[in-house]
Amino acid sequence: MLKSLLILLLIPLSTFCLVFSAQARLNTFTGGMTTGYDYDRTKYENSDDEALPARTSYLKQLSLGPIFILETTSSIDQLTISYNPDYTYDFENSNNDVDHHFSLSGYRSFSKRLLLDLSDTFIYSDDPNDIETDNISDYNSRRRRYWTNDFNINSTYSYDTGSSFGVGYTYRILRNDDTGPGGYEDYDRHIANLSLQHYINSSWNIGATTSYTRGLFDPPDPIVVDRIGDGLESLAPGITEGVDTQDLSNDLSEYRAGVTLNWILSQRKTFLVSYNFSGTDYDAILRFNTIIHDFTFGAQYQHTTRLSFGLGGGPSYVKTETFEGNLNYNAYANLDYDLSRHSHFTASVEKGYDQENFMSDNNTFGSDQGLTEFWQWRMGLSHQLLRDLQADLFISYRDEKQGNFLYGVATGLENENDLQTTDRETFREESIFSTDIYEAGGSLNYSFTQDWSTAFHYTYRKQNSDLPNDNYDEHRIYLTLTVQKELFRW
Repeated sequence: MLKSLLILLLIPLSTFCLVFSAQARLNTFTGGMTTGYDYDRTKYENSDDEALPARTSYLKQLSLGPIFILETTSSIDQLTISYNPDYTYDFENSNNDVDHHFSLSGYRSFSKRLLLDLSDTFIYSDDPNDIETDNISDYNSRRRRYWTNDFNINSTYSYDTGSSFGVGYTYRILRNDDTGPGGYEDYDRHIANLSLQHYINSSWNIGATTSYTRGLFDPPDPIVVDRIGDGLESLAPGITEGVDTQDLSNDLSEYRAGVTLNWILSQRKTFLVSYNFSGTDYDAILRFNTIIHDFTFGAQYQHTTRLSFGLGGGPSYVKTETFEGNLNYNAYANLDYDLSRHSHFTASVEKGYDQENFMSDNNTFGSDQGLTEFWQWRMGLSHQLLRDLQADLFISYRDEKQGNFLYGVATGLENENDLQTTDRETFREESIFSTDIYEAGGSLNYSFTQDWSTAFHYTYRKQNSDLPNDNYDEHRIYLTLTVQKELFRW
């Protein structure tokens, strides 16, 4: 692990060192200390399995650690390195550990047209909010320990006013402490992407993106392979003949592309039309390749200086290999409203489809992987109570439906269906499981003097799922106190 991290850090550092020229520089070193108290109460509901009764888990964790920040800046580049190790002690389980939060970010202007930026973030923790996620369903509810590293490098070339071309590469690593039979999956994720933003005139512009992702997962455990093989063989004798471990791998290739045409009718009114494609090719024989085509027509309207809203939607076509295609729709709406000088309200709703292939809570069976249909609502309110006191509230709901081959087999056996004679569309319906996620919470952030700050966070989360042993209620309270001061400047 240390060798891989060293290589990842040497690449961006050597890149910047080679291109540094004799520029007037400003260097600063900032130090500090942070302490926090994390209280987490999670109640897991009873499942159909009598061996998995309802239970409640607690986490009462105190953390303390220093903060180090080094920043160097010139007129053409910047580099920032920060590191925060935290000693943590859990009073509930009498466990101790050391969390690590390291980040590096910087940019370099090679000319007026060419810009290079990069970042690297390493985290070792059990905090569910530290994992970079695309949606609220990707959540570390059992507070297992993990480490993750995200490396990004991008270059942008501006070939005209308002027009640019970009190319980038991202490498993400996830490693869990809880692995093995029935444990959580580790993966490496390689992403190559291209982007284009083209200014046509004052009324029209167009943007396009495309990316290729290769996901490499840990090989399935032999115990799990034997268990799956025995189950398949009992359903259809001879089906596992010639099947090896590679055929059950969760490795995959993901393709995405999109283009958006914007029509700026006035300073207040903007109309758009977009097309987005996503597709996944799975290596595993138990997963079927999927594609999504989304066409969206929308508009954004700035009603007043304090109120703006957007609305859009269009047809969606989804296709899963061996099954018939399905024509449905996508839609979204959003609202931003300044209630007063110190209060801001936001609301949004979205309906659509996505490929969820890199959930951090994937287990060995990859239960949260594949084509997903979702509805998501969210509202947020922020209010400046005092000059140095900020309050934030939010509430959200997500309803998603995802297909899984093994879940379909289990459902069919539970319903005493003859799986060999069940038609494909019926089997697909029985393979879809639903998950409802409710979240609500808020925070208070207070800054006193120039160097001190404190924060209080509370979150309530409830999840209802068709999957066994995946229903729970969680209450989390997180308190922090931080002091941070610039110590040197040269």
